[in-house]
Amino acid sequence: MNQNYSILMELTKKQELTLAIEIAAICVPSVFLLIFTLYCYFKFQHLNNAQFQLVTRILFSDLIYESIMSAISLSYIITQNGSSQETYFRDTYPTFCYIEAFLSNFSILTSTAWTSIICHTLYMQVYKNISKMYYYQYIFVGYVIPTIISFIPFYVDGYGVTYPMESTNCFYNMRLDRRSYDLYITLCYYLPIWVAFLYNLTIITLVVRRILKHITDFTNKTQVFALFLYPTILFICWVIVILLQLSCSLAQFNNLTHNQLFGNTYRSFSVTYLVYWMLCVIALLRYLQKLELMDVNQNIKMIYLNVILRPKLANNQHKQLIHNNCEYYLINNIKLLSQYNNIIEMSSSQDLVKCSFNPDDMGQLLYKENYHKWIKVQELIAKDPILQNNVADYGQSRDKLYEIYCKKAYKLHKLLNYSDEMIPGMVNSQFPETVVTVLHQTMFIPTIKYLGTEKQIEKWIPPSLNYEIVGCYAQTELGHGSDVQSLETTAVYDKNTEEFILNSPTISSTKWWIGDLGLTATHAVTHAQLYINGKHYGVQTFIVQVRDTHTHLPLKGIEVGDVGPKYGYNTKDNGYLRMNNVRIPREQMLMRYSKVSKAGEFIKAQNEKIGYATMMQVRTSIIFNTYVSLAQGLAIGVKYSHFRRQFKDKNGIERPIIDYQTQQDKLIPLVADCYAQGFGCLRIKEILTENLKRINEKNDFSLMGDLHALLCCCKAIYTWNTHFGLDKIRQSLGGHGFLQSSGVVSIQTEFSPSCTYEGENTVLLLQTGRYLLKACNKAQKNQPINENVEYLYNIQQTLQQKATFTRSEQLLCPEIIRKLMRLHAAFYVNKMMLKMMEKAGEYGPKEAWNKHVGVSITEASVAHTYYWTFKTFLDTLIKVQDENIRSVLSNLCCLYGLQRIIDWPIGYFEGGFLNGEQLEIILNAKEYIFTLIKPDLLGLVESFKFNDNALRSDLVDAKPYEKLLQSAKLSSVNNEEYQTKLRSLTRQLREIPKL
Repeated sequence: MNQNYSILMELTKKQELTLAIEIAAICVPSVFLLIFTLYCYFKFQHLNNAQFQLVTRILFSDLIYESIMSAISLSYIITQNGSSQETYFRDTYPTFCYIEAFLSNFSILTSTAWTSIICHTLYMQVYKNISKMYYYQYIFVGYVIPTIISFIPFYVDGYGVTYPMESTNCFYNMRLDRRSYDLYITLCYYLPIWVAFLYNLTIITLVVRRILKHITDFTNKTQVFALFLYPTILFICWVIVILLQLSCSLAQFNNLTHNQLFGNTYRSFSVTYLVYWMLCVIALLRYLQKLELMDVNQNIKMIYLNVILRPKLANNQHKQLIHNNCEYYLINNIKLLSQYNNIIEMSSSQDLVKCSFNPDDMGQLLYKENYHKWIKVQELIAKDPILQNNVADYGQSRDKLYEIYCKKAYKLHKLLNYSDEMIPGMVNSQFPETVVTVLHQTMFIPTIKYLGTEKQIEKWIPPSLNYEIVGCYAQTELGHGSDVQSLETTAVYDKNTEEFILNSPTISSTKWWIGDLGLTATHAVTHAQLYINGKHYGVQTFIVQVRDTHTHLPLKGIEVGDVGPKYGYNTKDNGYLRMNNVRIPREQMLMRYSKVSKAGEFIKAQNEKIGYATMMQVRTSIIFNTYVSLAQGLAIGVKYSHFRRQFKDKNGIERPIIDYQTQQDKLIPLVADCYAQGFGCLRIKEILTENLKRINEKNDFSLMGDLHALLCCCKAIYTWNTHFGLDKIRQSLGGHGFLQSSGVVSIQTEFSPSCTYEGENTVLLLQTGRYLLKACNKAQKNQPINENVEYLYNIQQTLQQKATFTRSEQLLCPEIIRKLMRLHAAFYVNKMMLKMMEKAGEYGPKEAWNKHVGVSITEASVAHTYYWTFKTFLDTLIKVQDENIRSVLSNLCCLYGLQRIIDWPIGYFEGGFLNGEQLEIILNAKEYIFTLIKPDLLGLVESFKFNDNALRSDLVDAKPYEKLLQSAKLSSVNNEEYQTKLRSLTRQLREIPKL
């Protein structure tokens, strides 16, 4: 025993004292550093993220370890000072042996476990979902077994104890078979560590491979690899440390002494490793300094304390601290941690990590069965060199843009299945300009499907889908738009030849604004007044060929062209059409419902509004586009607001502009609007599908009027809201928002016509108002009405109610707000009805409608739309199963309702539903909801699922300022040829004679 003991215990008292002094010199400052880091952690909680929380748990363990080591080493220095006893430190203080071994093992094993969780967090972010991260904390259980094993005393010949931890040198009163001991620690300690290391390395390899495979999802390779620099360095630490530990065991099997082993192998590996690791850290610091994320000089001091001083420890402590150095470096740099988990392409904020829900799950809720199709279409367009957006296209002439988008249209037709009705809407949102032939898919083909007979569908749809012909929808005229019944184009039936003769008898009868007609279309679905034997039969729908399918020249009697430059829509060839005795066969009148026989007999449709079927689908598409366009603008505005920093706080740190309440007030209510419109669109699609199914299968038109009224008011309110919302987003971007390369400008200009085409918004609100008047009369007679207007029953009793809330917290309940908005809608419909009755008695119904009640009618329609949208939002979130998603949607729903009240409070006061004190409570509740939504704000816009190509904005790039400058340099006016020409012009300008 004495021989083994003397071999293993080679440290003299002097060496022990020297070791204790060195331990104290390092551990005592480390305790202060750890305490300071904890202080920073609590101070900078706004920069906190999931990985920071995990690493902080390691920090507490290390703090305990360093504190105990400091106390024991200091106590040893004091007690041994001046003593001449030839005793060994661990012999004198055996308790130290147990504490040191326990804490050393616990620190290493738990650190390895938490490192695994960090790796899993990265894996879940890149592959799946950060919200599932905490499930993987149960991996920690896998490390309990080797930890417990390492605490079991090792017995030899019935007595003695040791802990299988090489660095402790803690062998107290024992007889030891060295080979048995080395085999024991190799199997029970080193092997589990190796398994853990390889497991972590596998995870990180999968993550890196995933990123390399889908590198288009990220905007900067350097940024991606910076994300994994910490775990990579940590793994390098483990490789070297474990290789050294295993080499220790193998060398001891060959009877090498402790000093021989550490005097050669260990020191050489340690020096090599430290040099390499310091180079990695310097590279990381330089990268962060370039991004202006941290102060390098301050962190060099940290590196000196943790990397330069710590290697001076004795070899038996050094192995433990190599691993700790990596942790301390990461932990001591709070800003680095706030960057570490950032997988969004451009923002340095951690709000996406803090998001309480899974954006993928929210995206599936928004797009339902079309979710994967939505993602796939974007990926296809982003990867194709012809289809992907190019900043060089900005500023191109109109004719050049038309050529570019013709090529895009051709490629899209080759790649996508346009028989799917969802594809055109998805495709059109991906480009800054409207794709050529989009109305061929969204209006020409659907009109034939809905209004044509089976024989007509069989004849016209196949060549339309194959693009043998290209169609347009020619309804609007120079003199008439929304007033369809007053269209002037005529179609006279000639029963002798069984043909219709179409004419444009007046200038105002010229077909006008017809998309795809100016340059592209070969055929047009045309609306005209039908005359048979001099008798008028109203507006009917015809298929008219306008150009030759081979030469593309206009046919005889056709005058066609483009309407000229416009505010936007530069790639859309809106055209005009005049017809002079153009003859078409009788079979080219769409006759599923209204028919004309060979003999000239007219058979009237069961419901004359069936002609609006195509317009209903088009308006549904427009409503979907209100959601998509607003979502695109918000994705740009919110992401940039997290990146952009202005004005320093009291700590000298510039704040992201999203931290300012004024910026939140611009953007967060629009996010609520966007979600409300998105869910409203989903509900409208359900109603439209049910309506068309009833018409086609049962010839049931009972939902037609309800759907028409709903489409009218939603189209009007949603397009207005998106139009003005996009302008607010553009302003929220500051001066950069005015650039086309911001992305918002093109979205706004392309969207603007939506407020007037396919029904001018005010006219549409009047149509909804007419429906509300009829419903109100039915409700008073206790007749059945649609569930959308159920609030009209017992309207006088309803209007006696008042709001009863007294605290802001009550307004976090959507049901309270729903009841308040229900009162508001009932109030304005009742007000409209009373005023209509009064003015109709005084002026007659028609004059009263046109001259005296119009504003009241539109107000009633707006109030009804707000209430229906809020109610639909509420119905949607009630059905959501995910508690986190339901919570954030509830906040958005409440905000949507409160913002409507704040924007339009007069009706609530006029009806006596609110008082001034309650309005103040509403304002306070809105501000409080901002604080609830802000941590989820990035997640909410990420749920829209736009890739960078679809956003086509320099402001969401990883380096937006560099991207803006690069785009500016690509401007056509900056090329050398133009600059040369410009110099001569400016020289002439300067040579103008002076006055």
